[in-house]
Amino acid sequence: MNDNRPIGVFDSGVGGVTVLSKLVELFPNEEFIYVGDTLNCPYGIKSSEEIQNLVTNVTKFLLEQNVKAIVIACNTATCNSSHLSKLTNIPIIGVIEPTAKYALKTSQNKNIAVLATNATIDSHKYESYLEKRKIFKKGIRYYVKCSEFVTLVEEMKMNTDYSQDIVSTKLNELKNCNLDTVILGCTHFGLLSKEINQVLPNVKLIDCGKPTGLYLKKVLKKRKLLASDDKDGIVKIYTTGDADTMAQQIQWFDKDHQPIKKIIL
Repeated sequence: MNDNRPIGVFDSGVGGVTVLSKLVELFPNEEFIYVGDTLNCPYGIKSSEEIQNLVTNVTKFLLEQNVKAIVIACNTATCNSSHLSKLTNIPIIGVIEPTAKYALKTSQNKNIAVLATNATIDSHKYESYLEKRKIFKKGIRYYVKCSEFVTLVEEMKMNTDYSQDIVSTKLNELKNCNLDTVILGCTHFGLLSKEINQVLPNVKLIDCGKPTGLYLKKVLKKRKLLASDDKDGIVKIYTTGDADTMAQQIQWFDKDHQPIKKIIL
């Protein structure tokens, strides 16, 4: 039994497209509907109440598109999504739990840094997964607020001297921490991997895309929600901001997709 309804994916802006890219690779037969809430980006410096309202609005739009599952491709939104279970019974997959568990398996010395927005760090969601597991007792975790990294990506200032200066200044404190694993606890941060690796050259960077995609596959298989093998994959992208601007912001996205459309939530 198959289910050819689309899968909804959303983020505060364009960072979640990094997750979408991995999902398209893992699910070539699925239809995806992506919403970038660029009008209200960044989420990471807003209050929990503001974020919850924004998350609710995007989720309601996706439910109107008859999606069979929703991937919250945003760490900050994931931290403020528990209320969504009151809106729907479809699977809602956040990025934090899969990413934290993947990092747990990856790290050898258990010295792990989490780079995330202010709101994500303050929520202590990553700590709830990393600190309570016996395997982590021997290591040290570091939690660094990097909300300014989101702005670098949204303003397309990656791979510049300016972005390297910002990242170097923020992460300089981690140079001598004997890290072997760094969680990119914001889906925007994968687009700053080059800068991060310049500061921390010997660490494994854990992006949210792959761990979240693998977890989604388990859920869809268990619930028999996978699309038919003979179905062509489709990617639709919406933004609450300017469509042309978003098209410029995601020029690096190399997957086929329909023209970006603006929506009002």
